[in-house]
Amino acid sequence: MHNGRGWLSTGNMAAFAGGAVAAVVASRMLPPLMAQAVGSARAAAGRDPFEALIKDHRQFVALLSEMERSPNDAVFQRTQLLLRLKRRLTAHALAEEDVIYPMLHDRANAVEDARHLYGEHAEMKMHLHALEQMPKGDPRWLDRVGALKALIQTHARQEEEIDFPKLRQLLSDRQTARLSGSLQREKAFVL
Repeated sequence: MHNGRGWLSTGNMAAFAGGAVAAVVASRMLPPLMAQAVGSARAAAGRDPFEALIKDHRQFVALLSEMERSPNDAVFQRTQLLLRLKRRLTAHALAEEDVIYPMLHDRANAVEDARHLYGEHAEMKMHLHALEQMPKGDPRWLDRVGALKALIQTHARQEEEIDFPKLRQLLSDRQTARLSGSLQREKAFVL
């Protein structure tokens, strides 16, 4: 470190700090951008972005069913299942809240539907929080899991039977491709 020319010189430290900042920025920015490109490519290849959301719904119900089948002493298993559900549901909800529901509100003129769906997402988040706080061996834990599962099933039915078809009818192929990319980008912020 003599005369500022050693490996700990001011210039080397500044270069290291700049590189570290660039790496952090890239690690947060690149995944959403790449996900958006992949989502758009999938839609261009004929994949329906609404089918991906429907697939998510099925996965949530499957995870909740697995939780319901778990014995009260399976604390570790319940914790792992809950964390998987929370992460996936958070990504899915972010995508719907930032992309789908504004489209319902603005383009499909389904203002009340959008508000109702936002409200149900808030309710789901409260259930998730309660499940995290509650001891996993508590017998009431399964009641809360059942309530969350019923809410998600009702919510998914509304989206799949009413709201997604409305949006499908309004969107061109190009808009659908852009929608797919936007959904993937939003999910990548969480995943």
